[in-house]
Amino acid sequence: MKKTIAIALLAAFAAPGLLSAADNTRFPPIPADKQTAKQKEFIQALTQSPRAANGGGGNINNPPFKVYLRSPEYGIEAIKISDYLRFETGLEDRLTELAILIAARNWDNDYIWTAHYGAAVKGGLDPSVGADIAAGKRPAKMKEDEAIVYDLLTEIYRDRKVSDATFAKAVGKYGEKGIMDIIGLAAYYGNTAMALIVSNGTRPAGNEPKLQKLAQNFPK
Repeated sequence: MKKTIAIALLAAFAAPGLLSAADNTRFPPIPADKQTAKQKEFIQALTQSPRAANGGGGNINNPPFKVYLRSPEYGIEAIKISDYLRFETGLEDRLTELAILIAARNWDNDYIWTAHYGAAVKGGLDPSVGADIAAGKRPAKMKEDEAIVYDLLTEIYRDRKVSDATFAKAVGKYGEKGIMDIIGLAAYYGNTAMALIVSNGTRPAGNEPKLQKLAQNFPK
Protein backbone atom coordinates (compact mmCIF):
# COMPACT_ATOMS: atom_id res chain seq x y z
CA MET A 1 0.00 0.00 0.00
CA LYS A 2 2.75 2.43 0.97
CA LYS A 3 4.64 1.55 -2.20
CA THR A 4 1.55 2.27 -4.33
CA ILE A 5 1.05 5.68 -2.75
CA ALA A 6 4.72 6.55 -3.13
CA ILE A 7 4.63 5.70 -6.85
CA ALA A 8 1.53 7.85 -7.33
CA LEU A 9 3.12 10.78 -5.55
CA LEU A 10 6.29 10.50 -7.59
CA ALA A 11 4.23 10.50 -10.78
CA ALA A 12 2.36 13.62 -9.68
CA PHE A 13 5.58 15.52 -8.97
CA ALA A 14 7.17 14.35 -12.22
CA ALA A 15 4.24 15.54 -14.34
CA PRO A 16 2.19 18.39 -12.82
CA GLY A 17 -0.89 17.61 -14.88
CA LEU A 18 -1.20 14.12 -13.43
CA LEU A 19 -3.37 13.05 -10.53
CA SER A 20 -2.36 13.26 -6.93
CA ALA A 21 -2.67 10.09 -4.87
CA ALA A 22 -5.89 11.39 -3.31
CA ASP A 23 -7.46 11.89 -6.75
CA ASN A 24 -7.30 8.15 -7.39
CA THR A 25 -9.78 7.36 -4.61
CA ARG A 26 -12.67 8.38 -6.89
CA PHE A 27 -13.01 7.17 -10.48
CA PRO A 28 -9.83 5.07 -10.36
CA PRO A 29 -8.09 4.10 -13.61
CA ILE A 30 -9.85 1.43 -15.68
CA PRO A 31 -7.40 -1.21 -17.00
CA ALA A 32 -7.31 -1.49 -20.79
CA ASP A 33 -8.66 -5.06 -20.70
CA LYS A 34 -11.69 -3.84 -18.73
CA GLN A 35 -12.58 -0.93 -21.02
CA THR A 36 -15.63 -1.17 -23.28
CA ALA A 37 -15.46 -0.50 -27.01
CA LYS A 38 -17.04 2.93 -26.45
CA GLN A 39 -14.53 3.77 -23.73
CA LYS A 40 -11.69 2.92 -26.10
CA GLU A 41 -13.34 5.12 -28.73
CA PHE A 42 -13.48 8.00 -26.26
CA ILE A 43 -9.81 7.53 -25.32
CA GLN A 44 -8.87 7.64 -28.99
CA ALA A 45 -10.92 10.81 -29.52
CA LEU A 46 -9.22 12.43 -26.54
CA THR A 47 -5.68 11.56 -27.60
CA GLN A 48 -6.35 12.74 -31.17
CA SER A 49 -7.87 16.04 -30.02
CA PRO A 50 -6.00 19.29 -30.76
CA ARG A 51 -5.79 19.80 -26.98
CA ALA A 52 -3.05 17.16 -26.79
CA ALA A 53 -0.80 19.29 -29.00
CA ASN A 54 -1.86 22.60 -27.44
CA GLY A 55 -1.02 21.90 -23.80
CA GLY A 56 -4.65 21.05 -23.07
CA GLY A 57 -3.96 17.63 -21.64
CA GLY A 58 -5.00 14.27 -22.94
CA ASN A 59 -4.36 11.83 -20.10
CA ILE A 60 -7.47 9.71 -19.61
CA ASN A 61 -6.60 9.17 -15.93
CA ASN A 62 -6.73 12.91 -15.22
CA PRO A 63 -9.92 14.71 -14.23
CA PRO A 64 -12.28 15.56 -15.77
CA PHE A 65 -11.63 12.93 -18.45
CA LYS A 66 -11.66 9.98 -16.06
CA VAL A 67 -15.19 11.11 -15.09
CA TYR A 68 -16.26 11.41 -18.74
CA LEU A 69 -14.89 7.89 -19.29
CA ARG A 70 -17.72 6.53 -17.15
CA SER A 71 -20.16 7.76 -19.81
CA PRO A 72 -18.07 7.50 -22.97
CA GLU A 73 -21.02 8.31 -25.21
CA TYR A 74 -21.22 11.65 -23.44
CA GLY A 75 -17.43 12.01 -23.38
CA ILE A 76 -17.11 11.61 -27.14
CA GLU A 77 -19.60 14.42 -27.74
CA ALA A 78 -18.10 16.58 -24.99
CA ILE A 79 -14.66 16.45 -26.60
CA LYS A 80 -16.16 17.49 -29.94
CA ILE A 81 -17.88 20.45 -28.28
CA SER A 82 -14.76 21.38 -26.33
CA ASP A 83 -12.56 21.23 -29.43
CA TYR A 84 -14.97 23.45 -31.35
CA LEU A 85 -15.26 25.99 -28.55
CA ARG A 86 -11.51 26.18 -27.89
CA PHE A 87 -10.11 26.00 -31.40
CA GLU A 88 -12.76 26.64 -34.05
CA THR A 89 -14.95 29.60 -33.09
CA GLY A 90 -12.70 32.21 -34.68
CA LEU A 91 -12.26 34.02 -31.36
CA GLU A 92 -8.71 35.06 -30.55
CA ASP A 93 -7.00 32.87 -27.96
CA ARG A 94 -6.96 35.66 -25.38
CA LEU A 95 -10.77 35.95 -25.62
CA THR A 96 -11.36 32.21 -25.48
CA GLU A 97 -9.10 31.88 -22.46
CA LEU A 98 -10.64 34.94 -20.79
CA ALA A 99 -14.06 33.29 -20.97
CA ILE A 100 -12.59 30.13 -19.42
CA LEU A 101 -10.91 32.11 -16.62
CA ILE A 102 -14.20 33.86 -15.84
CA ALA A 103 -15.91 30.46 -15.62
CA ALA A 104 -13.13 29.24 -13.32
CA ARG A 105 -13.61 32.31 -11.11
CA ASN A 106 -17.37 31.73 -10.96
CA TRP A 107 -16.83 28.14 -9.82
CA ASP A 108 -13.83 28.96 -7.59
CA ASN A 109 -12.09 26.19 -9.50
CA ASP A 110 -8.35 26.19 -8.97
CA TYR A 111 -7.76 23.33 -11.42
CA ILE A 112 -9.28 25.16 -14.41
CA TRP A 113 -7.67 28.41 -13.31
CA THR A 114 -4.19 26.89 -13.08
CA ALA A 115 -4.63 25.02 -16.36
CA HIS A 116 -5.68 28.13 -18.32
CA TYR A 117 -4.08 31.22 -16.78
CA GLY A 118 -0.77 30.63 -18.57
CA ALA A 119 -2.56 29.93 -21.86
CA ALA A 120 -4.45 33.22 -21.49
CA VAL A 121 -1.25 35.23 -21.03
CA LYS A 122 0.44 33.34 -23.86
CA GLY A 123 -2.56 34.17 -26.04
CA GLY A 124 -2.14 37.89 -25.41
CA LEU A 125 -4.22 38.63 -22.31
CA ASP A 126 -2.54 41.18 -20.04
CA PRO A 127 -1.40 39.30 -16.89
CA SER A 128 -3.06 41.93 -14.72
CA VAL A 129 -6.47 40.98 -16.11
CA GLY A 130 -6.26 37.52 -14.61
CA ALA A 131 -4.74 38.89 -11.41
CA ASP A 132 -7.65 41.29 -10.98
CA ILE A 133 -10.22 38.56 -11.67
CA ALA A 134 -8.50 36.31 -9.11
CA ALA A 135 -8.81 39.11 -6.55
CA GLY A 136 -12.48 39.75 -7.35
CA LYS A 137 -11.83 43.09 -9.04
CA ARG A 138 -13.01 44.39 -12.37
CA PRO A 139 -9.83 44.25 -14.50
CA ALA A 140 -8.37 47.69 -15.09
CA LYS A 141 -6.44 46.89 -18.28
CA MET A 142 -8.96 45.08 -20.42
CA LYS A 143 -9.18 45.87 -24.11
CA GLU A 144 -12.61 46.89 -25.41
CA ASP A 145 -13.41 43.45 -26.85
CA GLU A 146 -12.28 41.78 -23.62
CA ALA A 147 -14.51 44.05 -21.54
CA ILE A 148 -17.51 43.00 -23.63
CA VAL A 149 -16.81 39.31 -22.89
CA TYR A 150 -16.24 40.11 -19.21
CA ASP A 151 -19.46 42.11 -18.85
CA LEU A 152 -21.57 39.56 -20.71
CA LEU A 153 -20.47 36.61 -18.59
CA THR A 154 -20.24 38.35 -15.24
CA GLU A 155 -23.75 39.76 -15.60
CA ILE A 156 -25.03 36.27 -16.39
CA TYR A 157 -23.25 34.80 -13.36
CA ARG A 158 -23.84 37.63 -10.91
CA ASP A 159 -27.16 39.14 -11.97
CA ARG A 160 -28.84 36.20 -13.74
CA LYS A 161 -29.69 38.63 -16.55
CA VAL A 162 -27.94 40.71 -19.21
CA SER A 163 -28.59 44.43 -19.52
CA ASP A 164 -29.71 45.89 -22.84
CA ALA A 165 -26.51 47.94 -23.02
CA THR A 166 -24.28 44.91 -22.52
CA PHE A 167 -26.27 42.85 -25.01
CA ALA A 168 -26.08 45.59 -27.62
CA LYS A 169 -22.30 45.78 -27.28
CA ALA A 170 -21.94 41.99 -27.42
CA VAL A 171 -24.11 41.50 -30.49
CA GLY A 172 -22.50 44.51 -32.17
CA LYS A 173 -19.01 43.09 -31.67
CA TYR A 174 -19.50 39.34 -31.89
CA GLY A 175 -22.91 38.83 -33.49
CA GLU A 176 -25.53 36.38 -32.28
CA LYS A 177 -23.31 33.40 -33.14
CA GLY A 178 -20.41 34.88 -31.19
CA ILE A 179 -22.60 35.36 -28.13
CA MET A 180 -23.61 31.70 -28.28
CA ASP A 181 -19.99 30.63 -28.61
CA ILE A 182 -18.92 32.75 -25.63
CA ILE A 183 -21.66 31.49 -23.34
CA GLY A 184 -21.06 27.97 -24.69
CA LEU A 185 -17.44 28.21 -23.55
CA ALA A 186 -18.48 29.29 -20.08
CA ALA A 187 -21.17 26.62 -19.89
CA TYR A 188 -18.81 23.85 -20.99
CA TYR A 189 -16.32 24.78 -18.30
CA GLY A 190 -19.13 24.77 -15.77
CA ASN A 191 -19.61 21.12 -16.66
CA THR A 192 -15.85 20.61 -16.39
CA ALA A 193 -15.88 22.22 -12.95
CA MET A 194 -18.64 19.88 -11.76
CA ALA A 195 -16.71 16.84 -12.99
CA LEU A 196 -13.65 18.12 -11.12
CA ILE A 197 -15.70 18.66 -7.98
CA VAL A 198 -17.24 15.19 -7.96
CA SER A 199 -13.86 13.57 -8.62
CA ASN A 200 -11.99 15.66 -6.01
CA GLY A 201 -9.74 16.70 -8.88
CA THR A 202 -6.65 18.68 -7.92
CA ARG A 203 -3.76 20.16 -9.88
CA PRO A 204 -0.46 21.48 -8.50
CA ALA A 205 -0.47 25.28 -8.53
CA GLY A 206 1.91 27.19 -10.76
CA ASN A 207 3.13 30.78 -10.56
CA GLU A 208 -0.22 32.27 -11.52
CA PRO A 209 -2.10 34.57 -9.09
CA LYS A 210 -4.30 32.37 -6.95
CA LEU A 211 -8.08 32.58 -6.79
CA GLN A 212 -9.02 34.36 -3.57
CA LYS A 213 -12.00 33.08 -1.61
CA LEU A 214 -14.62 35.79 -1.88
CA ALA A 215 -18.19 36.45 -0.76
CA GLN A 216 -18.89 37.88 -4.23
CA ASN A 217 -16.74 36.78 -7.14
CA PHE A 218 -17.68 39.61 -9.49
CA PRO A 219 -17.98 43.22 -8.29
CA LYS A 220 -21.06 45.26 -9.12
